[in-house]
Amino acid sequence: MKSFLAVSYAEDRPAVTDPAPLAAALSCLADDARTLHTDDGWIAFHGEDPGDRVDAVGAAFTLRLGRATRTRATDVPTVRLAELLRKGTKVDGTALAELVPPFAAAHRSGPGEPVVVASDWLGFQQVFWWQGDGVAAVSTSALALSALAGAGLDHAALGLQSLVGWQVGLGTVFAQVEKVPAGCLAVLDAGRVETHRYVEQSLALDGPAPSLSEAVDEMAGMLRDILRAYVADHPTTVLQLTGGQDTRVLLAALSPETRRGLRALTLDVRGGSDAAVAQKLSAMCGLDLQVHWLDEQPPVTPAVAHHLAVVAAAALDCMASPLALAPLLLAEGHLEQGHRLSGLGGEACRGFYYFGQPRHATTSPHLIAQLANWRLYANEAVDARALEPGFVDSGRTDAVARITASFDGAPQPWLRATDHFYLYQRMQRWAGAHGSVAAVNRFFINPMFDRRFIQLAHAVSPEQKGSGLLTGHLIHRLDPALAAVPLDSGLVPARLGQRGLRDRAAAARVTARKLSRKVRQRLRRSGRAQLGAAEVAALVAEHWRNEPDVLAPLRNNGIVREAWLDEVLAGRREPAPATVAFLTNLLVATAPQRPAG
Repeated sequence: MKSFLAVSYAEDRPAVTDPAPLAAALSCLADDARTLHTDDGWIAFHGEDPGDRVDAVGAAFTLRLGRATRTRATDVPTVRLAELLRKGTKVDGTALAELVPPFAAAHRSGPGEPVVVASDWLGFQQVFWWQGDGVAAVSTSALALSALAGAGLDHAALGLQSLVGWQVGLGTVFAQVEKVPAGCLAVLDAGRVETHRYVEQSLALDGPAPSLSEAVDEMAGMLRDILRAYVADHPTTVLQLTGGQDTRVLLAALSPETRRGLRALTLDVRGGSDAAVAQKLSAMCGLDLQVHWLDEQPPVTPAVAHHLAVVAAAALDCMASPLALAPLLLAEGHLEQGHRLSGLGGEACRGFYYFGQPRHATTSPHLIAQLANWRLYANEAVDARALEPGFVDSGRTDAVARITASFDGAPQPWLRATDHFYLYQRMQRWAGAHGSVAAVNRFFINPMFDRRFIQLAHAVSPEQKGSGLLTGHLIHRLDPALAAVPLDSGLVPARLGQRGLRDRAAAARVTARKLSRKVRQRLRRSGRAQLGAAEVAALVAEHWRNEPDVLAPLRNNGIVREAWLDEVLAGRREPAPATVAFLTNLLVATAPQRPAG
């Protein structure tokens, strides 16, 4: 696992010598992180790759902070990264924006030079910064920065997370610690850190918007080129295959010759739909498919489940569900961590938040509040009975304010504004938290995160994205035979690309079922647990009952109701997965450190 922390002191500020915060910060990186002192501070890092460059005293270095660094066509060597980043704020933003997320790197040209840390154009790979009094730091770990800052928790951010399950905007659950914005550099020098934008968040294309056919043609050609080049460079690549639309796009973009013998991986449970569809597709295409059954792993004890959840919370910097990640960490421990093709980014092609929204409205506080109440709070909202009433009330107020602020700068037409929110909030902060864990452990490749591909998806009108029209056209253009195979939902991609009344009605029925489930969740105040999360939640709660002192840090904190904790420990209440996830994050955030294992 790769991790990084750089600390810089002002010339008149003595270096911190208290060993406690330093040790806590380093423990958030890895037990054996390498530490080097520089002329104005120090750096610590773990997981060097052979191509990384670090001199003996840390005066000059170029470190890739994820495993993959690639443009649409080729891997980017460390020496090329050094050439880009040594220019600091004068970096060639166009060249940097060509790197496909996830990407992050840190560079220092030599003594007396600033440390320059770059994140990808989407901000998908998480990098954080902290500014203190005459001291500043940048890190892949918000936990590490919190240990250095010693400023405690951000209750407004926690209130937001108790409703949404992840963060919106650039804040973190740690006071004074913020995320480096999308498309930005963090420049650290002489006890100061500043962020500098190298590419604008606007995804507008130059010239007139392409027609649907023109956009599909370019997107199809782009994906074919990306995948052809990547598999040629890395023949052992594995395609992560599900029954959904996004990995179907990738499979269709691979040539028939490339598919034959290509390794594919599906994670599922017995009786699940992903494996059934993946097996059918593999038989058609000659894929070498491995199905990993998540429900056939060795039994896990409550103590082990709790440890996995705590490890997952630390890996996510306490800003997404550790119960979603924990089963995957367990599964990935048995899987090869090589080159993986992922379908992330495909949802940008079909209007994630469109259903039930007014088609021709202008963005307004009322629409934003409705979106928050009926969509954002549906899956991962904490049981309000577990929380102090004052925290619940202020959390709702703060959440609406932060969500509303995140729409600043978004397009004014409402549906396009939801596209912008999905990409730069949900994808950056929720998927990015999980994706950053994958990025530091394996070569995690997402062809549909190419910036030009996303620009084309956003240029297509909402009417041509809704009900899967754009995605259906794209799959059909790439491979009509694969477009004729039903998805796990029962919908047929080839028909999604048509405008017939029957086909639109079928797509609407599937979307309506999803929305009605969210309405029921909202009314019942119960979210849909992620794959394996319910089982992990039950085991974690059992561990709490076996070891009640584990929850001692949550008492008298103004957030959690002690009477509710007592009911859980007495076995009179079974906490929902979203609530267990929030409390696990809160436990880890209260005492920042990365647990062993």
